[in-house]
Amino acid sequence: MSRRPPIFQHVILISGLLLIGINLRPAITAVGPLAERLRLDGLSVGMIGALTTVPLILFAVVGFFTGWIGRKLGFARTLGAGILVAAAGCFVRSIPGPEIWLVLGTVLIGAGIAVGNVLLPGIVKSRFPNHVGLLTSLYSTAMNLGAAFGIAFAVPMADKLSGGWRWSLGFWGIFAVVSLIFWMPQMLKRPEQRSTGNLFGPVLALAREKIARYVTLHMGVQSMVFYSIIAWLPTVLQWRGMEEAGAAYWVAGMQIIGCVASLIVPTLAGRAKSQGGWCAASALCSAFGLTGILFLNGPWIGASVLLLGVGLNASFGLSLLLIAMRSENAETAAGLSSLAQAAGYLFAAPGPWLVGSLFAVFSSWIPAVGLIIFLVVCVAVFGFLAGRSGTVTQ
Repeated sequence: MSRRPPIFQHVILISGLLLIGINLRPAITAVGPLAERLRLDGLSVGMIGALTTVPLILFAVVGFFTGWIGRKLGFARTLGAGILVAAAGCFVRSIPGPEIWLVLGTVLIGAGIAVGNVLLPGIVKSRFPNHVGLLTSLYSTAMNLGAAFGIAFAVPMADKLSGGWRWSLGFWGIFAVVSLIFWMPQMLKRPEQRSTGNLFGPVLALAREKIARYVTLHMGVQSMVFYSIIAWLPTVLQWRGMEEAGAAYWVAGMQIIGCVASLIVPTLAGRAKSQGGWCAASALCSAFGLTGILFLNGPWIGASVLLLGVGLNASFGLSLLLIAMRSENAETAAGLSSLAQAAGYLFAAPGPWLVGSLFAVFSSWIPAVGLIIFLVVCVAVFGFLAGRSGTVTQ
């Protein structure tokens, strides 16, 4: 029996990674454009907010365990199981009836996506140790593209499908199942034997490393900025005078143009000895974009949205690159990913609520967006510190 050539195996592996990357955001980003429909259908503002906030909390809670589970069961099999859980969550969340189905589905979505968040950097470090920057660029771009798909297709699918917003949200479960089929060849392989140790030991040991703490702070503050913007930017743009549909399309365009940045910037930064300058410059693009959204007029608002997309998505890709670049091996990458994403998303979870609360208090988006700009400056500082050369090991 002839063996499949290595190039074919790489194509299948990379295709599976990219499809899984696309799955890690649309189930969450699709909620924002549908928020008004959900409210008119009887859901409270608190419940609608929970559909975005609860997954972030699950990213944190499940993230602490994921690295250990991946070492025990195998990274590829654990990742496949996570995508299956996320698909089930999409279907459960779409069940008509009591709100408990929304809550349960959202919990499953958050848990499943958390597995992918944590394990992708370790898989890239393990399978492509000499091409970490390029592969990180590819799958982070896939994640950003998935976020854009969730935003862009939410309203059209809700209009076209007979099940309305429920079927629009449930569609991403079908897409996850299709992606899982492409990933199954990796799950059938015998997993590499890895030392598991105790449950929290590797993560706590990494937390004592200064570089690991900077990587975690960069991931956490960057995530708070990203999810606060995804949750409220359409509303901010409407506050600045845009129509509902126009605001949604500009946010989707922000993600699409950001895919170019997430594809190019981590690739170039991965070739450099230090990534600190790239992190600072990307964050400053976000700061200038947010400032323009608040104070510029006419077409310059749209240009500012696109600039924000470049900075936001480049920063996200760099946060994933830092996990791989600051790790000595795949096991360390999984452990640092657990630390950075678990602690980081726990920090990020209150962000959308806090930004919305500031608007409720001041009846203006200037203080709320001003807070995000301050956080972006913090991203620049932490990214500069985390981007300095050096690695950590477990």
